[in-house]
Amino acid sequence: MTDNFPLVVDLDGTITSTDILMESMLELLKRNPLYIFLIIIWVAKGYAFLKQKIYERTQIDVSNLAYNQDVIDFVRLEKSKGRQIILATASLEPIAKQVADYLGIFDKILATTPQLNLRGNNKRQILIEYYGEKGFDYIGDAYVDLYIWESSRYAYLVRPPKFLLWRAEKIARVEKIFPPKKSKIETFFDEIRYKQWLKNTLIFVPILLAHRFELIEYLYLLIGFIAFSFTSSSIYLLNDLIDIPSDRKHPLKRNRPLASGEMHITTGFYLSIFFFVAGFIISIAFLHPAFVIVQAIYFLSNWLYSRYLKKEVIIDIVVLSILYALRLIAGAVQADVDLSNWLLTFAIFLFLSLATLKRYLELGLLQKDGRSNSSRGYTIEDRPILQLSGVSLGLISSLIFALYTQSDKVAALYSHPNYLIGIVLVIVLFLLRTWVLSSRQVQNDDPLEIVMKDRVNYILLAISLVIILLAI
Repeated sequence: MTDNFPLVVDLDGTITSTDILMESMLELLKRNPLYIFLIIIWVAKGYAFLKQKIYERTQIDVSNLAYNQDVIDFVRLEKSKGRQIILATASLEPIAKQVADYLGIFDKILATTPQLNLRGNNKRQILIEYYGEKGFDYIGDAYVDLYIWESSRYAYLVRPPKFLLWRAEKIARVEKIFPPKKSKIETFFDEIRYKQWLKNTLIFVPILLAHRFELIEYLYLLIGFIAFSFTSSSIYLLNDLIDIPSDRKHPLKRNRPLASGEMHITTGFYLSIFFFVAGFIISIAFLHPAFVIVQAIYFLSNWLYSRYLKKEVIIDIVVLSILYALRLIAGAVQADVDLSNWLLTFAIFLFLSLATLKRYLELGLLQKDGRSNSSRGYTIEDRPILQLSGVSLGLISSLIFALYTQSDKVAALYSHPNYLIGIVLVIVLFLLRTWVLSSRQVQNDDPLEIVMKDRVNYILLAISLVIILLAI
């Protein structure tokens, strides 16, 4: 039996899991940050005016938006039953029409015009004029939709927070809830990339190799680890905000919280600021000024990489290796340890190999996805040369380590420095095994995850520790 009540559907946060206005604004600011001053002026003239001005200066690819497929499937099912489907959105009318044309499921469009921002109570009044009080069902996601649910027959809620659901149930008959894919806590930890904090343990390497074991120094380095991890998370968040359109075209990155819409753009922006400020407050308050300088260089280098250098072939790989090396330098300056040139050179070549591996893995994923070019400037044809270069760089790092074991500094630190030659074999085995496993890997583009999942690496680590203890 056909339901004669029209089904009215919101756009931002409902049909899409993102906010089109915020994405457009972000795109404008990426082009020129000085637009922030114009945006402030436009806001003062009203949101309808703001949306019109931003629309005139940006272009959104509606095929590349993050859509809530479960909501779309439900709407299609209702349409197949003969219901009239209305798109009622605060987005600007031309954008709403583009989305409607792309999806092909809407019978009518009600949207913001330069004269009227169709949001909240304004939307409620328009819907009552068209369909009467309690004469329609409404699917929405935000607190501002409470106005509309109060006047609807049935309320459908998309990913509602508990308090919003509680308030909706007080004023409306909630017919259906579309649950979130992940909890907010899980989304938060996924976005700050806490697993990548493991890289920051490199801060402890210089003091360990110097055979210094003062507890207070390790406490300070632990604080430095936290500060560096906060800084890296702020960079991950900033980078993900900048890369939302390109990440959605990537087979794995499309699932990141900001790209998929699981985390709101404004939330990502505020978190980025929080982690940036917290990271530097911690280091300024507790750590050596030289550590703070290295941390600042790390942040600026990351920003330059994200904004300009990551699309420059080979240069991007060199920058990535430098970012790894800066962690070692930060640990050395905090602990007041003389970082050996041999060790730093070894680390740079090792990191060059791992950075090359990251690009190699990314191209493998793109090849599987049927694409020939990456957003980083590489093509599928570059895989063989990247593989050859990466393996060669790794083997060079093992040679440098072998020479390092024969240096005067090692002789002063170890009773049996010749035992350390055994670690050279461990490094060669680790690198060759990682590259071979990666050549078979088409489900991942993160070298760290491949390394962590290979149980043999834990055995190699244990062997290395035994060799070091015997050498001491």
